[in-house]
Amino acid sequence: MNKKRNIIIFVIILVLIIGAIVGVSIYLNNLKYKYELSTIQDSEIQYYKLEQDGKYGVIDKDGNVVLQPTYASIDIPNPTKAVFIKSDDGQNYSAVDANGSPLFTDYDSVEAISINSITSNIPYEKTVLKYKLGGLYGIMDFDGNKITENIYNSITNIDYKEGNLRVEQNGKFGVINIKGTTILKPEYDAIMADGYYKEETKYENAGFVLRIVTDDGYRFGYADKTGKIILDTLYNEITRLNDVSGEDVYLVTSSNGRYGLYKNNKEILANEYTSISYDSNNNLLIVQKDQAQGVVDLEGNNIVPIDYDSIIIGGKYIDAQKGEETVVFDAQGNNLNTDIISYNPVSDLAIVIDKNNNYNIVDSSGNKKLHENYTYIEYFNNNYFIVTKDSKTGVIDGNGNVIINLDYDAIQAIDDTNALQAIKTDDNTTFIIDSNMNVHDGIANANVLKKDNYIKVFSETEMKYYDFSGNEITYKSLFPNNTVYASQSNGKWGLVNSNGTVVVPYEYDMVTEQNGNVAGVKKDGVWQVVDINGQLVSDKQYTLSWLDATFLGEYYKVNNSTNGTVYSGTVQD
Repeated sequence: MNKKRNIIIFVIILVLIIGAIVGVSIYLNNLKYKYELSTIQDSEIQYYKLEQDGKYGVIDKDGNVVLQPTYASIDIPNPTKAVFIKSDDGQNYSAVDANGSPLFTDYDSVEAISINSITSNIPYEKTVLKYKLGGLYGIMDFDGNKITENIYNSITNIDYKEGNLRVEQNGKFGVINIKGTTILKPEYDAIMADGYYKEETKYENAGFVLRIVTDDGYRFGYADKTGKIILDTLYNEITRLNDVSGEDVYLVTSSNGRYGLYKNNKEILANEYTSISYDSNNNLLIVQKDQAQGVVDLEGNNIVPIDYDSIIIGGKYIDAQKGEETVVFDAQGNNLNTDIISYNPVSDLAIVIDKNNNYNIVDSSGNKKLHENYTYIEYFNNNYFIVTKDSKTGVIDGNGNVIINLDYDAIQAIDDTNALQAIKTDDNTTFIIDSNMNVHDGIANANVLKKDNYIKVFSETEMKYYDFSGNEITYKSLFPNNTVYASQSNGKWGLVNSNGTVVVPYEYDMVTEQNGNVAGVKKDGVWQVVDINGQLVSDKQYTLSWLDATFLGEYYKVNNSTNGTVYSGTVQD
């Protein structure tokens, strides 16, 4: 009896040990796929690229020259670190420190890895570099430690997939991550990220579209973010429905000119459709077979029969036309007896469009709230609606009361704020409307720029600042630690200190706010740079074609750079 019990105990312990080993193995394996992307705020940047007369160097955050502009190119992959990638000829690259001394001399070359500037404010991989040794590439960290061996013919970024790198071996491509983990073996002729994006996770959950070349042409497949093959390379085309949220991946496939749908690797719709388009408002698909259209949901269930000449989805309503007849369905496929062809719920109301293309607002019972028709209505927030009639635009509330007269040629929301921007085109004046629907004084020929925590409205001669609710604020309230601030008097600009004492007299057509320890001053179309004591930094004079000038040291920020932030000392002709 004891022997039997000991055997049972032994088996239980053995199972627990095996389970623990398997669990640890799975945990360690998963760690290979997890990595931290470095995010760098503008306030953390220590170094900037400097250009002068076609040559490049480096300046620090105070505008001091760190590396003289003597190089054919300079890359600053992580501007919080003094690791700079320079080239004397534009072809051979190496790393130097803030003294210009060589770094990582054990390698034949060292390069930054560029990424798409849409993905990050710093357009480089910020934790790894690629090195070359013996004609082959690997990746290493910023201390020079190897992450992979030099086994690749090339290493490049994958657009919209920071932290993942496309690697090449013998003419075939695969994917590794910045920890060196192989995501996809180099077996494909091309690999692209699918572009899936969500605000919380950015591009982290994007997968990969794979391509091979066959005797019959290109064939595409799909792998998830970990490299797991979801669909083999059998299709003429594959597109992910990127607007569908959640863990499941929905893929539209094409084969021999016909389209189908997969949910992960499960077939939802066979490849028998002429076209498939996705409506993200209702998670519905408009499908077409030859000349007939209908609607199905993401599980393949029929919502509207494939029996109509055309389908248009307006908000929560589906307009199905056959010949001269239009039938309106709701998103569940119920036939509606209504003259409304578009229904967009907003708050506890809805914006509707009738068959005569007139807009209105209805309550939850379908009662129309407006007594006159508008040619356009758009919900803003707090029960306010932007409306257009007779080519003029204003704001009403949900009961139809006019809050802002229809005196403007355009009104639009400023993204991710509670403020509106209004324009009158006859004198090209821009106004800011705050969340309480107060219209602030306008600026002619103005630009509107949304920064991290404020809105800037500026022209050649004026500038104003607003918070995200549209209330006018001072620059001093945003940056109380600055030494000097732009100030206007009698149509001229100068600089004052925090006590209001004039540091630079009111004699300029425009000035900039302080950046680092300097500010720009403009007179007769020419910019110069002064320090916080009002003294000229240099005798350089710049004629700039853009209004939003920024200076650091004696240098101006180049606004059209796609290669990170660049300052220049080149004097424009």
